[in-house]
Amino acid sequence: MDLAFLKVQNIIDNRIKFQRKKTYKPYDINITPQLKEILSFYLKNKHKSDFIFPVVKRETVELHHKDVLWAHKRYNKGLKEIANQCNIEQRLTSYVSRHSFATQAMLQDVPLQAISAMPGHNRLSTTQIYLKSLPSEILDGYNKKLVEL
Repeated sequence: MDLAFLKVQNIIDNRIKFQRKKTYKPYDINITPQLKEILSFYLKNKHKSDFIFPVVKRETVELHHKDVLWAHKRYNKGLKEIANQCNIEQRLTSYVSRHSFATQAMLQDVPLQAISAMPGHNRLSTTQIYLKSLPSEILDGYNKKLVEL
């Protein structure tokens, strides 16, 4: 939802700044070289008041919401096609992407509070639901560190 409503004017000093619609939490995200490359594609010939991404195309608030829901369906349909082409049996969705991000961050020893803040969770318990439990090999590694003290 938030990405759909980002405007060019949300880009300030090589950062994307906005307030999340769901939680009203402010975000201030650094534009990495990878993100800059993606943005450069979408920013061509845009004015400050234009939406960055071609999701919201109609005029009223009600139609804006429908545009976002339609884009979300198309995104998940695209993920399903990718899964089929790659012989991935798991059902891929935008939520699987969020869970995968959280899991990869955990495996890179990113602190739980930081992992929780990145997707905009208000509570650590929400993030813990995403992460469920650590894989056995990770627990084995921590155990080995403790034994070697």
